[in-house]
Amino acid sequence: MRKGIIAVISLVSAAAISAGAFLYVQNSDKKDNEKQSKELAENQLFDIDSDSIGMIEINGTEGDYVLRLDGDKWVNASDSGNTFSVAQTKAQLICTTICDLTADTNYGEADNQSKEKYGLNEPYTVTVSDGNQDYTLYIGDASPTGSYYYAMVEGRNKIYAVESAEITSLLTTRFDLIDSSIIPCSAEEIAGITVKRGGKTAFELTRNSSTGLWELPEKYKLLTVNQTRPSTMVTVLTRLTASQLLEENVTDLSKYGLDDPYAELTVTDTDGKAHTLLLSHYGRDASSMTHVLIKDTDIVGLFYSSDLDFIDYDIYDIIMQNVESANMYRITGFEFSCAEAEDTFTLDATAGTAECRGTAVDLSKAEIMDMFTAFYNSFSYISITDADVEAEPKLSDPVLSARYVFSDGEESKVDLVSTGEGSDCYVFVDGSYTGTITSSDFISGSSSMMSSYKTLCELAGLEPNLK
Repeated sequence: MRKGIIAVISLVSAAAISAGAFLYVQNSDKKDNEKQSKELAENQLFDIDSDSIGMIEINGTEGDYVLRLDGDKWVNASDSGNTFSVAQTKAQLICTTICDLTADTNYGEADNQSKEKYGLNEPYTVTVSDGNQDYTLYIGDASPTGSYYYAMVEGRNKIYAVESAEITSLLTTRFDLIDSSIIPCSAEEIAGITVKRGGKTAFELTRNSSTGLWELPEKYKLLTVNQTRPSTMVTVLTRLTASQLLEENVTDLSKYGLDDPYAELTVTDTDGKAHTLLLSHYGRDASSMTHVLIKDTDIVGLFYSSDLDFIDYDIYDIIMQNVESANMYRITGFEFSCAEAEDTFTLDATAGTAECRGTAVDLSKAEIMDMFTAFYNSFSYISITDADVEAEPKLSDPVLSARYVFSDGEESKVDLVSTGEGSDCYVFVDGSYTGTITSSDFISGSSSMMSSYKTLCELAGLEPNLK
């Protein structure tokens, strides 16, 4: 009996000790959680709605800046003394970073000695305002490891350590705040693009306001613009920003090679205002970077050359390099003449019928149709190899002539005239020089126009009409 009583007492004691230990741990955890919550609250530097911020003020070693939100765009405040266009992404980054900025730890109350120790006696200052209240952050030195910056908040006398990644989003140079866009236009506002090299116009493009299509000047009226080219230029120009801004108000252009620029690019907007850029491949980065003077702002920046490859274009690069003389489904007949042969065909490609010198050519047969198409396309789709609009060739002794009769009775003629250099030929359409050059290599040889013609005649039971 005595042993049983002792056992019960022991169990009760153990339970009491266990309960006490549980309550101790529970209270300890509660205190730890309260401590952590308190520390988190103390280290939460700001809790601001970023969309409500309408003013940013920066006071740093490079100067003082005041930005205000005008509608949905950040601009320099009228009394700031600055007139540059503001980099919208930088202003937005400052807002989103500071709105819920949190420190990793704090070093307690600040005094003059600790402020000086942590570089907070002469801090970099960022202030934002939502219109009702100002929120100011003071930024001091970086920690010895560079992992943190020391900071203080207006209204609190404590020094905090904030991760460097957060603070560097708030620190800014003058060039960080300047919009580094290469032109101040949207895609819809660009009406003209001109590139000059060596003082001569390499190409000039104008957007037709009625059709929206890009056109060359009148003297190139027989050339067809490859619309993809200017569209790509516009996309690049309206999105391109500098890799690095180098200098404002440049007085010595020679140190960037801009006293004798490689190219001059002018973009004209729909209001008729011209925005001109001088471009130079200069210095140690010449193979990959281009120095650009943005004349609107008188700022020199570095841009990747690969983004500006179109400054090397000539007329040839922006025109359609394959010219369709006449689609075979739109004609009723054609004739051709070259040094080796000449012949005439009537045609109804849709019905699959053709005739040559009174002999039917049965296009319903796949083998004949394939060879007829190969023969016809060989001279009706001209591959342009170069452009020379300054040349003034005469239409005489053509290497190849092709005449087409369309379904509506209209006619068209294409002539190739030797340039006198190898197999190059000037391209004439309806008696006028187009400003383009092609090669006559396709006329003779294996897999050529003549080989297709001879094979077609053989399949159709015709004798080739050789000269």
